[in-house]
Amino acid sequence: MTSEQAFGTGGHADGSGTRMAGAAALVTGAGSEGDFLGTGAAIALLLAAQGATVGILDISAERAEHTRKRIEDNGGRAVVLTADITDEASAHAAVDEFASQAGRLDAVVNNAGISGDGDIRSTSRDGWDRVFALNVTGAMQVARAAHPHLVRSGAGSVVNISSIAALRGFGSGAYGPSKGALQSLTTDLAYSWGPDGIRVNCLVPGHLHTPIGDHGGEEGRRLRSAANLLGTEGTAWDLAWAALFLACAESRWITGTVLPVDAGTTTATVLGMLPRISNSQRRDTDD
Repeated sequence: MTSEQAFGTGGHADGSGTRMAGAAALVTGAGSEGDFLGTGAAIALLLAAQGATVGILDISAERAEHTRKRIEDNGGRAVVLTADITDEASAHAAVDEFASQAGRLDAVVNNAGISGDGDIRSTSRDGWDRVFALNVTGAMQVARAAHPHLVRSGAGSVVNISSIAALRGFGSGAYGPSKGALQSLTTDLAYSWGPDGIRVNCLVPGHLHTPIGDHGGEEGRRLRSAANLLGTEGTAWDLAWAALFLACAESRWITGTVLPVDAGTTTATVLGMLPRISNSQRRDTDD
């Protein structure tokens, strides 16, 4: 694997830098397996490559250890934390443990999430509650546990990871509404915690090629690329570079922002995109 494949093409190709030097950052849902990384693992790897001590919080110890090994093989520092963040006591204990081991806590990335089990007609009440428990309540509990540590940091940052399913209809059942609630939580926390010197922002990823978004095989990948304004495929690294910016001091005067990382997908209408998709299909046929 080349360094460019490892960290995408943003910034330094190998991901190295000092933008998070001396900081400690906690990333939820940061476990991984194999080389096809999700957004949490990519964010954790990049923050570590930029100098942060990274807390890898995941419900799976095995997946968390896989990400830790990758970080340490790359020369970074990481701490594994196994917890179910839907349980308040477990979430608080994990956050406190990381802050104790790292000696501080400067940034939290609420990345952990699960998808729904169909549209509203087929979504069970238990399924609905399960999605909201992790995607919204879990994020709230991690952020609340982190609050006193972020205050002591003097320039704390919370980055929530939403989805364009919160902005556009996908028939995603509980998933889209839960991600919409996370965006609302972002703005409310930004208001409430601004006087404490804590910034709270939200990233809204588009159709990324990640384990959770890898549907439809090669045709699905082609359609995801054709459905955005740039006509290119996004990866977990595209989200990771945006998360790095909001986590570090470069964004010191940005809070309450909901930022799409979607190659312009949510700025276009369906009718506007149909000709591009049709042209893409014709090009593939000609080839």
